[in-house]
Amino acid sequence: MPLAPPASAASAASGGSRQTLLVLTTLRVSLHVMFAFLLIFGAVLALVGSVYQPRHTAIGVLTLTLGGIYLAGTVYEKRRGLPQRLRLAGFPLASGGTLPFSPAHLWLLVITGLWLALMCLDSSFTWAVFPVMFLYLHLLRPLAGVLATGALCLLAVALPLVGPAGFGLARLRAEGLAPGYLVGPTLGAILAVVISFTYRALRQDAAHQFRLAEQLRAVQAELAQQQYRAGKIAERERLAREIHDTLAQGLSSIVLVSRAASNALESGDTALGRERLQVIEQSASTNLAEARRFIHDLASPALDSSVVGALSSLVASTQATQQAAGLDFRCSLTVDGDESAVNRLPEPIASTLVRVAQGALANVAAHSQASQAVMTLSLWPGEVALDVCDNGVGFDVRALSPVTDKAEVALAEGSTGYGLISLTARVDQVGGTLNIESSPGAGTALSVRLPVEGVLAAPASGGNYDC
Repeated sequence: MPLAPPASAASAASGGSRQTLLVLTTLRVSLHVMFAFLLIFGAVLALVGSVYQPRHTAIGVLTLTLGGIYLAGTVYEKRRGLPQRLRLAGFPLASGGTLPFSPAHLWLLVITGLWLALMCLDSSFTWAVFPVMFLYLHLLRPLAGVLATGALCLLAVALPLVGPAGFGLARLRAEGLAPGYLVGPTLGAILAVVISFTYRALRQDAAHQFRLAEQLRAVQAELAQQQYRAGKIAERERLAREIHDTLAQGLSSIVLVSRAASNALESGDTALGRERLQVIEQSASTNLAEARRFIHDLASPALDSSVVGALSSLVASTQATQQAAGLDFRCSLTVDGDESAVNRLPEPIASTLVRVAQGALANVAAHSQASQAVMTLSLWPGEVALDVCDNGVGFDVRALSPVTDKAEVALAEGSTGYGLISLTARVDQVGGTLNIESSPGAGTALSVRLPVEGVLAAPASGGNYDC
């Protein structure tokens, strides 16, 4: 279609509003219908009601040729698009370049030539110039299109008067110029210019909407990629925390107790060695259950019963592991509050409490050299608190490196200092706070506060779980 936008502009129109697309399509179809109607109308006026003359054959052949070439050009452009940048010939410019001459321009010149030939045979084809004006206004630059439209307007006025098929100068001087010969083509040219510029503005608006839509799609795609990458990092860090707080700590305990068992067997104390092997078996069974549940749904098997039960088992296993390693170590759990309320804690809070307790006791066992650790779980209105204190060697809290959210860096460097990162990330995830107090030779106290709404009341009498 000669008035159809090129491929990019057609895509732009499709990306624009439905109203704009409807208007552009209506204008384009109306142009083709108008050209066909005016061409047939001119042929009917020229051929019907007059005695056959040789020029009638030429009119019929030229009409069919013009209609066929016009139809072929519109069908080709609709299906494949006219190659706007193909340079068939070049006209030298003052700047040294060349003026591109595309197949669309060649097609337009052929149509114009055929129309002029018909005008030389019969002035009935004057009105067919209007759709040709639209073609010039569409395919040429605005100024060139307006100038070409003016030239066509002059031809449409002059040829019916003084052309080969016109009245001639003698009759024009005798009878004068009828206003219709001048007003009709002139108004048609003005209307063509106005409609063409309106069409151009609508097409530019559609192209602008298309570009905005493409930019929006690009931004959405980028956001989707960023969310995907953030999700991967978050999932990687979550898995790292789960593995660190479950399997890694369990395997560390197995390694520690296995060394103690080996030493006992080497010294001939088979009873002690058997006892420590039983601790290894129990720890391995626990970690196997952890691994199976970790694969299934990444939840802690200890939470299948209750929070207090999970913490009690954790305290007991930590004490047993340390004692099996030959250390004089005692660990206890104290619950301040309604134990049933503790067991009604939301799953994220309960899981966080168990994981924080695992990490805290693992740090006590690995670094504190303590002989005693006390864990206290307290319930307050709107808050649950977990405190873990030991009488170990302590450390300088100010020497702690800033916690980073790039957990994979610590793991990649073979660092064992992922525990604090894991604890901090877990507490932050549920909106809680973590505080560590310690000094060299004075032990360490870790305190976690987690917000809870609903089920908690003021602290009531609790229980003490001394192992």
